Amino acid sequence: MPSFLLRTALPLLAAATCLLPAPAAAQASSCQFMQVAQVPLQFAGAGLGLTMTGEINGKPATMLPDTGAGVTYLTRTGIERHGLAMRATGGYVQGVAGKSRLYDAKVAEFAVGPVRARDVYLGVVGETTFTPAFDAIAGAAFLLQTDLEFSLATKELRFFRPEGCGSTWLAYWDRNASVIPFRGHDELTPNPHFFVHVNGQRLSAMIDSGASVTTITRHAARRAGIDLDGPRATRVANAHGVGRQSVASWIVTADTFKVGDATVHHPEFDVLDAQLSVDVLLGADFLRAHRVLFAMSQGKLYVSYLGGAPFDSRREVRPWMRQEADAGNADAWLAMARIADSDRSTRRDPAAAIGYLERAAALGKREASLTLGARSLVQGNPAQALTHLRATLGQGHTGRNGALWLYLAQLRAGEPQAGAELATRFEGHEAWPRPVVDYFLGKSDAARALAAADTPGRACFAANLIGLHEETLGKPAGTILPKDCASLREQYAGVGPALGSGADMAL
Repeated sequence: MPSFLLRTALPLLAAATCLLPAPAAAQASSCQFMQVAQVPLQFAGAGLGLTMTGEINGKPATMLPDTGAGVTYLTRTGIERHGLAMRATGGYVQGVAGKSRLYDAKVAEFAVGPVRARDVYLGVVGETTFTPAFDAIAGAAFLLQTDLEFSLATKELRFFRPEGCGSTWLAYWDRNASVIPFRGHDELTPNPHFFVHVNGQRLSAMIDSGASVTTITRHAARRAGIDLDGPRATRVANAHGVGRQSVASWIVTADTFKVGDATVHHPEFDVLDAQLSVDVLLGADFLRAHRVLFAMSQGKLYVSYLGGAPFDSRREVRPWMRQEADAGNADAWLAMARIADSDRSTRRDPAAAIGYLERAAALGKREASLTLGARSLVQGNPAQALTHLRATLGQGHTGRNGALWLYLAQLRAGEPQAGAELATRFEGHEAWPRPVVDYFLGKSDAARALAAADTPGRACFAANLIGLHEETLGKPAGTILPKDCASLREQYAGVGPALGSGADMAL
């Protein structure tokens, strides 16, 4: 999942003044390098992105620590989960997938570790091409108020406040760490830029903890001599992020990648056809293979290589994913299923993908149950579909989408109460996918439902469900799928679950 890369100015959250008693062993007696917070990290969501637990109005909240975002934002997931009211601002934010409308919402208290802000208005991202698994995005202005260490080997963020350290060596864990000087930053985020080299070509870069994998822009790839039409590049499914459109994406193999004192031979990473503030975004895959300290007080990065693949194009299931899954992480099973049935996979295994989905569903992952239920319905097994789809019901987009699929399964199974149950589940809900609900209940026609779909994902979702509804009722097929929208029947015709492409598009 690409980072949000949001570029807009909102008030900076103020840091608390309390210090926690966890000093690090700095090298000079006059240097006090005090650890002020240690925040556990988790891997969550379909892309197994980094998340941490904070609080919104005193309730636990899942947050994305995103150095690639300028400031802190709420998501629609967070707005719904925490019962917040949002209002239009008339502004927009720019992401990799284009512009998104910007809203805001008042929060009585927003907290991560010892950092707290009270009675603040935070921006709310209106449109994304995926549904965030997190409630908020803690951006660079929040995270980089002090020196910050990413230690993914122990799944921790550590915040430090140095006093009297000057040029003292701060990589207390490794005397041989690489030191990379900052080369400035843009005007809307403190996230430092620095230089890396791809195929010997110097490129600007920054660490983007909100991106699952490392990416390079198409323009930078061309400058580095990477031929996207050549044998070392593979066109893959479009990338997603903030905005209404997905963007073209490739997996490429370069000759060399140099960062600090280390050179990686034959690295494989993603290329995006997007305009970014830098040429290269070093994502969470880079952070898993390195220990990194943002020494904001000194204007430099300390980076230690820990071993393993420094880049991960998600072409195969990695050992760390399997470890997460075996530890009971349902999101890891879901992510593994997506990889096993992905067009970018080097070991595509649809049968394994189904098994991974079933493990995720057994752990209560409603998105997995939704995909299994949609697959069963399209393949002509409404009874099995009903079992899976009833497990999806609940709050949020998955519950709403599951209710639509469940209605179609009930129709095919001949359950007479299908319409009444659907009406009850959407009582008082006027936002999307209400136009599809009204069509199902005979209150509107297909043309109006399709016209109300204001993103490509919603249009594709609506057209597919309307087509299945027409087929269920024995009507002539009258709905034409939008351009570049694959038929769910084609997607689910084989063994594979066509993950992420149809069942859950109503964002």
